[in-house]
Amino acid sequence: MTTALFLAHEDDRSRGRAEAGSLAVAARTRGFEVVVAHPSDDLPRPETVDFVTVLGSAHAADDDTLPWLAPERAYIAETLAAGTPILGVCFGGQVLSRVLGGVVDRSPHPEIGFVSVDSSCDFIDSGPWMQWHFDHFTVPPGATLVADNAANAQAFVSGRNLGLQFHPEITAGSFAAWRLGWTPESEVEVARDFDIDVDALARRITSDAADLERRCARLLDGFLAL
Repeated sequence: MTTALFLAHEDDRSRGRAEAGSLAVAARTRGFEVVVAHPSDDLPRPETVDFVTVLGSAHAADDDTLPWLAPERAYIAETLAAGTPILGVCFGGQVLSRVLGGVVDRSPHPEIGFVSVDSSCDFIDSGPWMQWHFDHFTVPPGATLVADNAANAQAFVSGRNLGLQFHPEITAGSFAAWRLGWTPESEVEVARDFDIDVDALARRITSDAADLERRCARLLDGFLAL
């Protein structure tokens, strides 16, 4: 069996596994053994896995005070050197951009909830994708912008690697795992600042589950075909 490594950033490893969402489901369906690890864990040699997915985080991808971020960046650089493909999701896309020479900083247009994306890539649908970010990345040197909107670059391809600003993996279970780390006050702030009803958003994720999973699986197939 081939192996897909997912890097999650929760200290609670069970939450990290939940946050892998429909990307992990699609990978298993395609015959991969899914391994979910924290960047501080004893990670496998990059050449022994088939691809690496770097998931989101509540932390900032340019916060170099995080004790595990420098080792994670080094592991991503090692993975790139080994030729093992990387799929970066939100925080993961930002870290991938940094390692490839791009820049991550505070976005003047943070995006919360389902936000429309324009895609020039045949495996990334145009239309709404789940977003939850306050920072953004630049497209790194030599990479190709394949999706964007008026606020931010949304996806880039660099060789066999794909960086995303949005969350194709979102499921009811992964969203519930996100919410475990939030306070009631933070949900009130989101409702106030972004006009987002978090409970209604959770219901939409549940009601749209089949379509979200289909689009996520198509994106994963396109990434694997790079």
